[in-house]
Amino acid sequence: MAKAAEFGVFPVFIKIDGTLSVQPEMGFPSEDDAKRAAEVFAGVLGGAVAFSRMADRETGLIEDGVIIGRYGVMAERAANSDADATSRERPQAA
Repeated sequence: MAKAAEFGVFPVFIKIDGTLSVQPEMGFPSEDDAKRAAEVFAGVLGGAVAFSRMADRETGLIEDGVIIGRYGVMAERAANSDADATSRERPQAA
């Protein structure tokens, strides 16, 4: 098996009504390139998620991806959902 690391970005566009629209993935040659591109997409479109995954070039099988960075609105939403989860886990004193 000839496994190779792949890196990519899912740009996320914020529509006028505030909803998010995930754009098709874009591949990049390295983790650093994917992270830099995600930062640019976040600045222009509103958000992006950078990821890595392993792919077997011989069989065409691709493993589940791993998020390596969230940018813009995606980072904000991740932080908000983490804060919400923490507040649910830790009851506040009255």
